[in-house]
Amino acid sequence: MFSPQKIPGKQHNEILKLIAIISMLIDHIGLIFFPESTFMRILGRIAFPIFAFHIAKGYVHTSSKMNYISRLLIFAAISQIPYMFLLKTYNLNILFTLTLSVILISCIQYKKWYWIILIGFIVIIPKYLQLLSFEYTWYGLIMPVIFYLYADSKNKLVIYQSILTILFIILESEKIIQFFAIFGVLLCLYFPTNKFKIYLNKFFFYWFYPVHLTILFIIFLYF
Repeated sequence: MFSPQKIPGKQHNEILKLIAIISMLIDHIGLIFFPESTFMRILGRIAFPIFAFHIAKGYVHTSSKMNYISRLLIFAAISQIPYMFLLKTYNLNILFTLTLSVILISCIQYKKWYWIILIGFIVIIPKYLQLLSFEYTWYGLIMPVIFYLYADSKNKLVIYQSILTILFIILESEKIIQFFAIFGVLLCLYFPTNKFKIYLNKFFFYWFYPVHLTILFIIFLYF
């Protein structure tokens, strides 16, 4: 599991988050405005592993697990309306998936096995009954957990995240470009820690998700 000496410093954290949001923005622009651009979708694949990494990292660093979960849930709710309108879906956005992942990590830490099974059912069963689905489903749920459990071994992280991604591609019939998500994992593990210094308010990253979805939707409507 995560240990303090294994977790990169603040500067590393914020640079990686900026890379992730730029990647996500390129991905969403490609999805909405340039669906034929495979290159933009490939660039977008590196975003989620970086977010998953920081979800696990945030869980370890936060002084209040409940406040952390509540904050994620609030921004998930704020993001849901622009997410539904922009992507024309009734499914739940990725922040809901990440919120459940944090709860799952907590259940693993405190060995609440009943809740671990229940969370699995909450994510998996509705999808296969063609009811509400969480974005990235079990893939999005498990990736932060792997970052949490195996943070002390880069080799294990690369292997297990690669296996997870391959299983997701095969079992969910995802496009093969999803495998480029492994580059996001590698960035989390090998990005130089002392080369850059950028300081941003932590709420910038929370607000970016609903705000960029809203702006893209407005552009889509009028242009």
